Amino acid sequence: MIVMRRCTRGYFEFESKLDGLYLTVYPPVEGDKPVNVGELMFYIDAKKITDCNVSLFSDACIKGAVEECRVKVSESAPLASQEFGNYSMSFDCMTLEGVFYPPFVGGNELTADEIKKDLANLGIKNGIDDEVIEKFLSERRYFEPYILAKGKKPRDGKDGYIEYKFNTELKPKPKMNDDGTVDFHTLENVNHVKAGDVVAVLHREDMGESGCDLLGRVVNPKRVKHVIFRNGKNLVPSEDGTQLISKVNGHVTVEDGKIFVSDTLELVDIDASTGDIDYNGSVVIKGNVLAGFSVKASGDISVSGIVEGAIVEAGGNITLNRGIQGMNKAVVKAGGNIVTKFIESALLVQAGGNIETDSILHSKVTAKGTITATGKNGLIVGGDVRSIVLIEAKNIGNEMGTTTVVGVGVDPSAKRRGDELKQSLQKLGENKIQLNQILTALRKKQQVDGKLTPDKLELQKKTMRNLILLEKDLTLQKSELEELRNQLSEDSNARIKVTRNIYVGTKLIFGEQSYFIKEKQGFCQFVKERSDIKWYTL
Repeated sequence: MIVMRRCTRGYFEFESKLDGLYLTVYPPVEGDKPVNVGELMFYIDAKKITDCNVSLFSDACIKGAVEECRVKVSESAPLASQEFGNYSMSFDCMTLEGVFYPPFVGGNELTADEIKKDLANLGIKNGIDDEVIEKFLSERRYFEPYILAKGKKPRDGKDGYIEYKFNTELKPKPKMNDDGTVDFHTLENVNHVKAGDVVAVLHREDMGESGCDLLGRVVNPKRVKHVIFRNGKNLVPSEDGTQLISKVNGHVTVEDGKIFVSDTLELVDIDASTGDIDYNGSVVIKGNVLAGFSVKASGDISVSGIVEGAIVEAGGNITLNRGIQGMNKAVVKAGGNIVTKFIESALLVQAGGNIETDSILHSKVTAKGTITATGKNGLIVGGDVRSIVLIEAKNIGNEMGTTTVVGVGVDPSAKRRGDELKQSLQKLGENKIQLNQILTALRKKQQVDGKLTPDKLELQKKTMRNLILLEKDLTLQKSELEELRNQLSEDSNARIKVTRNIYVGTKLIFGEQSYFIKEKQGFCQFVKERSDIKWYTL
């Protein structure tokens, strides 16, 4: 008879004798785990021992936790059973777990070859861990999992990317003179390049390495982003294709990932002699933009003279050395910043970045960044002026009580979208918990029954697919919410700053709340604290 190797964990033995079937439960040593009823129930189910008094199992486990306990559990005497393993493979077929069960007294113990034969019958073709098998054979620790095989996980690569050799977030800023005036003539708002300059470097993607699951199937790494140069005219690639080089002297810009170097388009005036201008690059106008005409550029626009009742639109920055005489018709839009001497009677002035000016009169002005009127005059009078972050001026309104609206903070629609995302994420989180509960229940059933029925297998696959789709939705919505939170965090710091006077007739707006100036105030700052709009002396 083979004598079972003793381990510190509690274990049990069945013994078939002439008068019936006997169960012996051995206690653990050194504070290790005792036998539990579930292990016994799984064993007799696996061995199809039906004529057995299972009501005795509980007491046997309780007594066997502290001392050896032997009890007769059946009048029948089944044939001695050998040691066996119950194997389960992970859903992705990358790990195989084995739980082993003791033989009957007199039953044979498993050998390494027999275990490997079991794994081969399961379709395992690689990744078998001989050391783990030998570990089990040496310690014979039953009822606990051993990771018998592991697949080779793929090595994920890295996305390709483009390194720009110029400032992609150029922000023109006027020079402050000693006398407090602003010099709108000295502005660095162009990325200049010379022929032969490298404007961008391509870092190619790392494709990673494939892996292999336990069934011998190739497991591909995650897809990586393949990038290429998207360039316009006046650029040439290097011999190895990893650099973009300027062919001419000019300036370089990037829009929607497309790089181009453009010779500067210089014009005197925009009038009947030129017609409307629509240029893929930057435009420099040495004179005026007359009423009724339009200038559109994918890059920057610079105007030395006056913009009258015209349309001026730039994908980048707009610099107006004099200003806007809008005639209630002018529309000036910039994807970046706007710097201008003054804004008067404009139908709309809109910036994706900041707006810097000396005065704003009877105009509608909006900016995602800051709006500052801090030059010699520093006026905001009449119209409607809105910024996400900050509005700063020397004077807002006037002694005559001209209706003037200034507002800061996040657009209410952004808050509504944030609330929608929070509710959606909560629901997705609840659904994720439910799906994981289903998978956990199926895994437990598989451990107990040894396998799942076809309908349960289909449910397992469907649940995994739904979980993967849900995780994608969670990632996308969390990313969108994080972007909104960044905007909303700016809202908490939004303020209106007045360095001289703010007059009666001015309406302040913070998000969805408004505040009317009832008396002239000076040298103050307005902020939103919780649900109140408050002002503080500077």
